Amino acid sequence: MRTTVSTGQNGMLRGQQSSEGYGSFESVVVNHEDSDDDAGSVYTELLQGSVPCPSCKGMGKIPKEQEGQLVALIPMKDKRLRPRRTYLWVCLAVVVCLTAAGLLMFFMFPRGVDMTSKKPYLSPVGAVYINVTQQYVNFTIQNRFNISNQNFLPIKITSVAMTVLYDTQVLAESKNMSKLDVPMRSSGQYYVTANVTLDQENQMGYMAQSCDSPIRWAHELVMLFEFNCNYEVLGRTEQTTLQTFQFVSCYSPIRPSPIGPTVKPSTTTTTKTTTTNATTTS
Repeated sequence: MRTTVSTGQNGMLRGQQSSEGYGSFESVVVNHEDSDDDAGSVYTELLQGSVPCPSCKGMGKIPKEQEGQLVALIPMKDKRLRPRRTYLWVCLAVVVCLTAAGLLMFFMFPRGVDMTSKKPYLSPVGAVYINVTQQYVNFTIQNRFNISNQNFLPIKITSVAMTVLYDTQVLAESKNMSKLDVPMRSSGQYYVTANVTLDQENQMGYMAQSCDSPIRWAHELVMLFEFNCNYEVLGRTEQTTLQTFQFVSCYSPIRPSPIGPTVKPSTTTTTKTTTTNATTTS
């Protein structure tokens, strides 16, 4: 093995070490630069601790610890600076947002809640109190109607108020506070009970004799029913109404035990809240 050391004009020490025969050739370069006060620093580069230079086309090496401190200069016309498929991604994002907003509005948009009555003929529920002498009639009817939910969200019926009229005369008022949940795109049945009184105060006392007759056309009346339904959807309260004309019979073969010719039976207040069962049908 032979080692050669030479000194250049700038004070650079060059060392060369080689081995005869088969072996590897390694070089060590020691750069010594003198300063004004004859003191300098020595920079040593070892090939074993370096990595290839990315900008030297494979002809140079840099220290491994300085690999993360490199700064790349890219020409303005380099294709890497040009955005790729920008219009495609922007259009795709716009289409997705519009589709999501459209679906949300379609399903969340409030739709109507319809009330329909499929029971045009109403008969008294229980006994009918009739006093022909005093022209007084009292009986109870129960009206049924359907509530159709057209929304894609469930609703909750909170209360239904019913007013019974005959020829602009209010005969009874009732309110049902029963809760009813109606699923989306389905319907439910609701019942409201009212106590109807025919007497001289509402100018319907003349019907006492007709209600006592078993002839159908004599004891049938065409009454107007007005419904105000309150329901909740998405945390807010809405209202829907219904007006329907229905035949009401004031005759019943069931008669209560006689109380006396001049004594009226006790009646309940027409504004009393009643509670009935409610069913839901899909």
